[in-house]
Amino acid sequence: MLNDDPLHLAASQESLLPGSAVYLHALIRVVRRKIWLIIACVIPAAIAAGAYVKWTPRVYEAVTTVQVEQEDAKIVKTVQVVSEDMRGVEELNTVVQKMRNPALLQQTLESNHLLSPERATMGPGPKAMTSEQMINAFARDVKITLLRNTRLIDVAVRNTDPRMAARLANSLVEAYVADDALALHTTVEGANSFLQQEAERQKKKLEASEQALQDYRRKRGSLSLEQSQDVVTPRLQDLSKRLTQSNGNLVQIVGAYEDSLKMSTNIEELLAYPEVATAPDVVQIAVEVQRRESDFVLVRQRYREKNPKYIVAATSLDGLKRQLAETVLKARTRIQEGLRVAYQKALTSQRGLEAELRETETNALQLSDAAVQFNVLSREVESDKAQFDSIINRLGETAVAAQITPERIRVIRPALAPESPASPKSAAIFLLAIFAGLVVGVVASFLVDSADTSIHTLDEAELHLALPVVGTIPKLPKAQRNGHDLATAGERDSVKTEAFRTLSTALSIRSRQKERRTFLFTSALPNEGKTFTSINYAASIARQGLRTLLVDMDLRRPMIEEFFTGMRVPLPGVTDYFLDWKKFDEVCVQHKEIHNLSWIPGGTPVPNPLELLTQSDFQQLLNEGLAQFDRIVIDTSPLLPVSDALLLASRVETVVLVVHCSKTPRKAVQRSLQLLSEANAPKGGIVLNLLPKHLLKSHYYYANHK
Repeated sequence: MLNDDPLHLAASQESLLPGSAVYLHALIRVVRRKIWLIIACVIPAAIAAGAYVKWTPRVYEAVTTVQVEQEDAKIVKTVQVVSEDMRGVEELNTVVQKMRNPALLQQTLESNHLLSPERATMGPGPKAMTSEQMINAFARDVKITLLRNTRLIDVAVRNTDPRMAARLANSLVEAYVADDALALHTTVEGANSFLQQEAERQKKKLEASEQALQDYRRKRGSLSLEQSQDVVTPRLQDLSKRLTQSNGNLVQIVGAYEDSLKMSTNIEELLAYPEVATAPDVVQIAVEVQRRESDFVLVRQRYREKNPKYIVAATSLDGLKRQLAETVLKARTRIQEGLRVAYQKALTSQRGLEAELRETETNALQLSDAAVQFNVLSREVESDKAQFDSIINRLGETAVAAQITPERIRVIRPALAPESPASPKSAAIFLLAIFAGLVVGVVASFLVDSADTSIHTLDEAELHLALPVVGTIPKLPKAQRNGHDLATAGERDSVKTEAFRTLSTALSIRSRQKERRTFLFTSALPNEGKTFTSINYAASIARQGLRTLLVDMDLRRPMIEEFFTGMRVPLPGVTDYFLDWKKFDEVCVQHKEIHNLSWIPGGTPVPNPLELLTQSDFQQLLNEGLAQFDRIVIDTSPLLPVSDALLLASRVETVVLVVHCSKTPRKAVQRSLQLLSEANAPKGGIVLNLLPKHLLKSHYYYANHK
C-alpha cells in the first residue's frame, strides 16, 4: 500500500494519456536523440536513388489521342429499352481491348520493319529476340487509357528512341482504323445477304398468317362478333349497376318492414311513430280530440259531474278517443301491409336482375371464348407485318451502307517525338527515396529507443514513476565529476549551482505544511550519483544559513570522507558511534570552508553492516543531530543490491531517490519505489542526475553563462 505522504504528488492523469502533450514531446525527443540514425538511413537511400537515376536507360513516351464516334453504322435496328445508354462505356472498353490485340501489335511492328530478318531487335543491343518475344515486349511498352467521362482514348508507346516511339503510336492507330474498316465492310456484305433471305422467309410467314385470319372470319363472322362485344360489355355494366342499387333498396325496405312489425298496440307509443302520427285520418281525429279536450276543461270548471252538460261533453270526448284509437290501429295495419308489399316487389326485382346478370355473363364468356382465337390471329398478322416492314427498311439501309465506310475512330492529336524522357522520374525517385529513408530511420529510432528502458527526461520520469521530480542535475565535465570540489562552490549563476539551489528550494517548498529536517538520499543501483547529490545538497542548504549535518550511512562503501579529505584512511564515524567507541561530538567533523556544514564519516569498517544497523539505535543518532543542527542529510547505500537503506527510510521525514538519467532501467526505479512504499517511507521526490544540458534548459532559466 502506498504511503499517503503530502510530498507524494503523483503526475496528473491527463499527462498519462497517449494523446497528451507529454507523449508528443517524448516522441519529438526520441527523434532528436536519434537524428544521427535517421540521417544514416536517408543518405544511403539518396545515394541509391542517384545511382538508379544515373544508370537507368532513358525511356521516352509518345501519345496519340483518338476519339470514338458516338453512333456506328447499324445493320439491325434495335428498340431502345432503357433511357440510359448502357453500351457507351462497354463500346469504348471494347475498342481499348481490340487495340491490345497481339495480331494488331504484330501488324504495327511489321509496318515499321521491326520484325524483318535483318533487324531482329527493337533497340540497340546484341541480344536477339524471337517474333513472339518482340510482340510481348512491345505489348508491355504500349499503354492504352480511356479518359474518364469522355470518348477519348490515349495510345501511349514507350521506347528509348523518341522518334520511334511517336512512329509506333501513330502506326498502331492507323493499323486499328484499317482493320476496323475492313471488318465493317465484310459485316455489311454478310448482313445484306442475311437480310434478303430473312425477307423472303418473313414474307411467306405473313401470307400464311393473313390467310388463317381470313379463314376464321368466314367461319365465325368477324363483324357480328365485334358488334356483340360492343353490346354485351355495356349491358353487363348497366346490370351490375342496377343490381347494386336494388340490393341497397332491398336492405332499406327490409329494415323498415322489420321495424313496423315491432310496433306495439299502445296508442301513445304508436303516435310516436312519424308514419302513424302524420296519417291524414289520424291527424283529423287527433285535432278534434284536442279541441274537445279544451272545451271539456271549460265544462269542468262550470258544471259538476252529474250535470247533463258535463255528462254529454265527457261522453263525446270518450267517443272521439275510442275513434282515434281505432284509426291509429288501422294506420298501423296499413303501414305494415304497405311495407310488406314493397318488400315483396323489391325482392322480386332483385331476383330478376340477378338472373338476367347471370345470363348476360354466360353470353359474354361464350363470346370471349370465340374472340380469343380471333385476337391471336390478328396480333400474329400485325407482328409479322411489322417484322417484314423492318427487314425491308434495313435491307435498303444496308445497301446504302455497303457504299459508305463510316469513320468510327478519329485522330484528335497525333503523336510527336517527345523532348524529355518519361522515365526515370528523377524528382519523384529522390523524394520517394528520402521519404523511405526517413520512415526507416524513424522506425529504427523508435525500435532502438523501445529497447532503452531508462529515463531520459523529467516528463518521462513523472509519467512512468507517478512521482514529482524535485531536481535535475546537469551532466558535468568528467574532471568535475571525479574531483573533490563542491559543485556549488563555483559561480553563483552557473548551471550546477542553480541546479542544487533549485533542489533545495523544491524540497523546502514541500516542507511548508510540516517542517521536515531529516533527508535521506538513495538510489536504485550503484554509481547513480547519490553521494555527489547528497553532499552538494547539504552544502547548498548550509550556504543558506541552516546548520546542516551530512551523515554517511553507506557503511559498505563510504565515500563522503574520501570526497572531503581525498584520502581513504577511515576516520571515526557512524560505526564507531553505534559500537559506543566514540561519542557524537567525537565523530562529527566541521567543514573547513562552509561554516554551517558538518559531516560524519562512515567510520571503522565492520564485517556485517546490516546486522549493525539492525541492532543500533539510529533514532538516537538523529535525536542528537537534530539537537545541534537544523537539517540532517543522510547518504545511504543503493536499494536493490542491499536492504540497508530500507531499515532507515521509515525513520526519516523525506526520502529522495537519485536516478541516473539515460542509464538506470525504468523497472529498477519502479521496483525501488515499490520497496520504499512497502517500507512506509515518506517519498519526497526524484532527482534526475547527469541530465544533458539541452534538456535541462527546457525546464529552467539561466543567466548568461557558458
